[in-house]
Amino acid sequence: MTTDPPPANPAPVRRPTRLVLVGLALVLAVVAAACGGGESSKDDTPATVGPAISQGQLPTFDPGTTITVVTHDSFAVSEDVLTQFTDATNVEVRLVPSGDAVAAVNKAILTAGDPEGDVLFGIDENLLASAFAADLFVPYEARGLSTVPEQYQVDPEHRVTPIDHGDVCINYDRTWFREKDLEVPTSFEDLLDPELKGKLVVEDPSSSTPGLAFLLATVAAQGGGDDDSSSAAWLQYWQKLKDNGVKVVDGWETAYNVDFSGSAGKGDRPLVVSYASSPPVEVTDPSTPPEDAPTGVLADTCYRQTEFAGILRGAGKAEAAGAFIEFMLSLPFQEDMPEQMYVYPVNSQAVLPEAWERYTTPVEDPLALPFEEVGARREAWIQQWAGLFR
Repeated sequence: MTTDPPPANPAPVRRPTRLVLVGLALVLAVVAAACGGGESSKDDTPATVGPAISQGQLPTFDPGTTITVVTHDSFAVSEDVLTQFTDATNVEVRLVPSGDAVAAVNKAILTAGDPEGDVLFGIDENLLASAFAADLFVPYEARGLSTVPEQYQVDPEHRVTPIDHGDVCINYDRTWFREKDLEVPTSFEDLLDPELKGKLVVEDPSSSTPGLAFLLATVAAQGGGDDDSSSAAWLQYWQKLKDNGVKVVDGWETAYNVDFSGSAGKGDRPLVVSYASSPPVEVTDPSTPPEDAPTGVLADTCYRQTEFAGILRGAGKAEAAGAFIEFMLSLPFQEDMPEQMYVYPVNSQAVLPEAWERYTTPVEDPLALPFEEVGARREAWIQQWAGLFR
């Protein structure tokens, strides 16, 4: 989700008019609350974020207050959405892209306690264990969590706040399967069909976020993650994929835009590890029936990823940082994300763009592993995988 570029350039999509109305209402409500008792922020960082925000208020701050948000390079937000936050709080937002999610988190760990920013956005479950071990964040329990399903709230200490989620899945080229008159695979086992030999391209899990997510999906689906031997079930499955001609490339850009045979690609492989959000951003004609969209998703192969934001320990503007996290959970920000970052909102009240509602394959039961297990075993799993492919 975060290491590689977003799936594709999206087709123009009409935004729900509800966004404008809800955004205006939120800003008016925030301003009213702030005028009723908000106070200016302080430069010192408390042990936890103060009560003004945790009790549900978004106070105004001194004019000219600026917070720095450290992000991965794929972060994007509409300028008018950021303006809503500034108009409501007097807080300007300075964005600092810091490479992919792994690079951003590693850099933050190296500067823990003396951070280059106030908020870190883009950390996912695969990196939480390392960040928590480094005491990277101060706790902050956002009131906006009342709109977020519990499945995304993985940290009971509220060191991080869930902001968005996405699913990494096998995507398939509908036209290829139609022209070959072949059944579309539906499961991991179907990918081993001899008729699909040499037809799957995946990303290297040591260098690619979707590649790592697919590796974790096989661990979750096949089992044997606690077995360091070559007989681990998930590792045996990868041996079968290798025998069936799977191709491994460095990242999503190469897999999807070079090797994949779909509308965005130029290759000859009709199966690729990508995102559940790839199909809706590829549809250029909104009258296209969903079953005729260029790309489909194998829902049973999907692995859920959630992205979080947290207030960095040592942040100079911790109160204002908390206000921004609240805003990131609000409808204007949440409804802006799909077309900006190709991810799904965690706010259960958010309205998806029409194309996403129409062309997204529902993922009812995505695969997942506890972040503690991923943190403890990730490097060992990657090394085991590398033993097969290097």
